Amino acid sequence: MLRRTNLLTVAFLFLSGTASQATAQEIRPGVSSARQPQTLPLPTEGYDAYLVGELHGLEENEEFELQYLKQLHSASGLRDVAIEEKAAYEEDAQAFVDGKSDRLPSALCLRAGILEGIRSFNTELNPDARIRVHLTDIDSPAAAIRQHLAALKERLRANEVSIPAETAIKTRGLEAAAQLKALTKDSALRSELRTVELSILAFQQGLEVGIGPPKGSPYLDSREQAVASNIVDLLRLRGNLSLLVIYGSDHVSRTPRNDGGPARDQPFTPMALRLQQSGIRAFSIVTFPLAGRSFWRGQSNELPWTAADGHLASGETFDQVVSAVPGTRFLYIDTKRQRARLPADDISNMAVDAFLLFRSGTPMKNRCEAR
Repeated sequence: MLRRTNLLTVAFLFLSGTASQATAQEIRPGVSSARQPQTLPLPTEGYDAYLVGELHGLEENEEFELQYLKQLHSASGLRDVAIEEKAAYEEDAQAFVDGKSDRLPSALCLRAGILEGIRSFNTELNPDARIRVHLTDIDSPAAAIRQHLAALKERLRANEVSIPAETAIKTRGLEAAAQLKALTKDSALRSELRTVELSILAFQQGLEVGIGPPKGSPYLDSREQAVASNIVDLLRLRGNLSLLVIYGSDHVSRTPRNDGGPARDQPFTPMALRLQQSGIRAFSIVTFPLAGRSFWRGQSNELPWTAADGHLASGETFDQVVSAVPGTRFLYIDTKRQRARLPADDISNMAVDAFLLFRSGTPMKNRCEAR
């Protein structure tokens, strides 16, 4: 009898330990600790858009985003993901996640991890439930703009329209886009042509973005207008019930900025604020590592802060918080319930609904090297 009691006790402790690993714990008001991303207290219903703002270049981003996608799909049937990539390559990305193509364009190498994860998830789903990807950013550099113009010309069978060479996109691209737009009233095609026009305007303002370090200011109204308009169109014109939106952290804040424009000296409205102004109900979360390394656009960086450099409203530093709960990998902070200062002031000042802090950041694999 004593042996049986001891066995039951051991079993209870084992199950209790397993349960504690499988669920997030609220360890401070508005602060939850988790070992696995699927246990985080994230909303899965009630919003038009779920905005995830990355600090780019971390493997943990892909792990979290894929798990959140699966939760959203299971809870509310969400099927659509908008990604911060060039609209010109959307058909290629969709063919890849559908399993119709085994290769991605080299221009999408920075997003290979998340697209491979979606492709794998789609193999588990019925065809009418599979995930659709939407690349909602501007086309850049000139080669991507020209490719998009040429594809639209072919789809419209507009043989009479001349597509300028890459070297002439800046001066003649808008004329070609206007000629194509005059040939269609289809809302989806006109949305694509609007993206091309705004891409050319951003190019004229000095922005060029490939897979390496960008040139020019990324905080341009032309670009942010294109992104926000594409997301609104997906929700209102193309009948998608809700979206998971994966962008850089700067885009998902509802705080106006003063460093926009080509010279970084003009007012700037981030995408999330534009969506709010358009009546879109959006949940916004920023992912942020408390230590570690990142790899993005060919550059590997040691993060210039540690968990001791940020704190809760009480003054308790994040290294103290995570060390109090062994095994913590994620800290979820509900900004409505807990004020926190992150090690980066610009992130701390963002108007978002939540922060997701990684205990340590792992640099993403360099998928661009082999392409």
